Amino acid sequence: MSVEHFIPQAIPPGAAMRARKAPDPTGTRQRAAGWTRAFALTTALVAALSGCGGGSGSGGAALALPAPSSPAPTSPEAPSTPLANRTLVIDLDGATYAAVQSGIAGGTLPNLAKLEVRLAYSGGMAGTPSQQPTLDTPGWATLLTGTWASRHQVMSEAPKQAVRGATVFQLTKGKNTGPNGAAVASSGLAQLLSSDHDSGYLDSLTDCSGNATATDCVTTQATQLIGGDYATVLAQYRAMKDAALDFGLGSTQYAGTLAKLDKAVGTLVDATSKRPNTRWLVVVTGNHGLSANSQDDGLPLVPESSTFIGLSQPANMGTQGVGAALPQKLTDLYANAGIADVAPTVLGYLGALPDAKTYALDGSPLTGAQAVSQLTASVADNNSSSASVVLNWTAPAKGAITVMRDGQVIASNLPAGTATYTDNQLSQVLSAKGTYQLSYTVQAGDGADAASRAVLSPLVSYVPPVPLAPTLKNGLVSYYPFSATLPPVDAMAHSTMGPAASDLPPAAGLVVPGPFAGTNGLLVDTNFVNTNGVEGYRLTPADGFDISKGTAPQFTIGLWFKTPSCVATNNVTIVSNKSYVSGGNAGVAIGLFASSGNQCGVAFNIGSGGGVRADGPTSPYTQITVNRWVYIAFSVDGVAKTMNMYVFDPVTSTTNRVAVGKSTGSVDLSKLSPFPQWGIGDDGTGTFLMNKCNGSVTPPYFAGKCATAPTYQHHFGDLAMWNRVLTDAELQSIFLSNKPLSTLQVN
Repeated sequence: MSVEHFIPQAIPPGAAMRARKAPDPTGTRQRAAGWTRAFALTTALVAALSGCGGGSGSGGAALALPAPSSPAPTSPEAPSTPLANRTLVIDLDGATYAAVQSGIAGGTLPNLAKLEVRLAYSGGMAGTPSQQPTLDTPGWATLLTGTWASRHQVMSEAPKQAVRGATVFQLTKGKNTGPNGAAVASSGLAQLLSSDHDSGYLDSLTDCSGNATATDCVTTQATQLIGGDYATVLAQYRAMKDAALDFGLGSTQYAGTLAKLDKAVGTLVDATSKRPNTRWLVVVTGNHGLSANSQDDGLPLVPESSTFIGLSQPANMGTQGVGAALPQKLTDLYANAGIADVAPTVLGYLGALPDAKTYALDGSPLTGAQAVSQLTASVADNNSSSASVVLNWTAPAKGAITVMRDGQVIASNLPAGTATYTDNQLSQVLSAKGTYQLSYTVQAGDGADAASRAVLSPLVSYVPPVPLAPTLKNGLVSYYPFSATLPPVDAMAHSTMGPAASDLPPAAGLVVPGPFAGTNGLLVDTNFVNTNGVEGYRLTPADGFDISKGTAPQFTIGLWFKTPSCVATNNVTIVSNKSYVSGGNAGVAIGLFASSGNQCGVAFNIGSGGGVRADGPTSPYTQITVNRWVYIAFSVDGVAKTMNMYVFDPVTSTTNRVAVGKSTGSVDLSKLSPFPQWGIGDDGTGTFLMNKCNGSVTPPYFAGKCATAPTYQHHFGDLAMWNRVLTDAELQSIFLSNKPLSTLQVN
């Protein structure tokens, strides 16, 4: 028999060691030992025979051995199986942030201490559409959807509510990430999840609420889900909630229950570590807080709104909120993560987030690329055609900003760090009068480094612009649309306008933004005056085109007007063709009067001299909003001997019919044109402030020389004069159209 017959079959690497450690019911261990002894014997025999004479020397015949063969080529090792991402969400209802922090600090929560636990908020943002009660059922819906109640529509603890919008299970199922399972201790959450289970989005649902040991039931069932290769596992406990309501937050029962749940957390986390070829993200949260007296009252207060989020992996916000103290104000609490961020974090980890154009989640992922935070929306100029939505947020350190409205990009490549955007393009997408709610998505970064967050706007009341009445061209004598150049030009070519004196500094009149987008206005500043006391601008009608002349003049003066600040004392002129030292002097005046707060008063006056006058309401003066454009219209009907005044205020969205058909009294209407010019931002004399001091100051004059007549600034836009009395409908069209008269092609 040749030697090779003694060489046993090769033993796989490590087989002998495994054989010693494992049970040997089939005799494998004995056979392996035999192979080892046979291999040793053969090796010794070969060595002995070689020593008896080998090679080509004399002294006996050599034993012929087979030539050693080249080792068989080995194939390269197969690549290791890539790790599959898996997620475990643990909801500890009733576990407050303070209790968790205290337990971690005291060493009684060793498993939670291994996570990155941070302060978080529940209940949405108070005073915004996202606000929801700090209760379990709305909180569960937020954890499941990544949205607040304004989207998921679960508003209370009422039974048999349905979640609106896609849940995390539905979105992950759509991306084929793997099976989803849940084990819950609350029947209310089981009911909320039932539709997902019935629809096949949630592959396994165990309701442990009827089990006497619900905590153990949840732990056992969730452990089996983890071991069963489920991609998303939800484990919800309510023992802390029961302990808080039964015994109080400061009780030993409450603390003991939290310690037991910490062990459950440890059991579940250990189970994830035993799953081969998987990489788990563990998220632990508390849903919402409780009141200071251990109640579940649902109020938007700091204790009820405060909770926690613990992560097994580092967050993209660094250590923000980790170990933070409870703030005193809700606004400070909102600087932290929210429970709406849990679902997007799970979806992001599993690669199942919606793309930016379909992103309608109020939360954003806490791992991976960082999104904007504290995203809010407010409405400006509501109930008008110029309504707009103002977005504000805190931007991450890097990444260009893209803004979308209802999935459509409305701004892109905004610089990194941009923290606000105003959507003033609503008239392009809203055509009918009505109330609208818009969804905005703000994306930071691009491509793989992009992250999004969405927000619902408050209700927007949109009023389409009313067309300008075409009849406004009738009787239009002078019209100043105001351009980017000075002096202003009358589009009707019936008057001229310019500084009241040729030696006034250029700053006495400046071009400023007008009352409509893309238009200009005129700023008249009485801080600039010549030594003779002349200030302001003047409008000089051509012969035959002064609207105030005649025995029974009929006219309307209309203008957009803005005052940066109200006058501190006395009254000043807006437009006047008289000496406005006294309202009893002959002529016409529209004046501005001191008021309080963010308001200023306006009134009108006509006189024919000798103290004979008629005035608009002065007790009180008609209020307008400071530093906002308002439309003022004043008319006189010399035939009917009446006068009217209207003030249209876009801020309050109101039309104030200051005076309608008010009698002109004993005023001689044939004497309403004492000067050949109208003062714009001044009176007919052009020396209003110096005259206001009643002779106490004289030239050489300088601004402020008369302390009782402080200087002022006025803004003018779209100033027009008609030789007739405009109707209510015509004036309403000027205000509601939100367009200048120039769009009628008046000339």
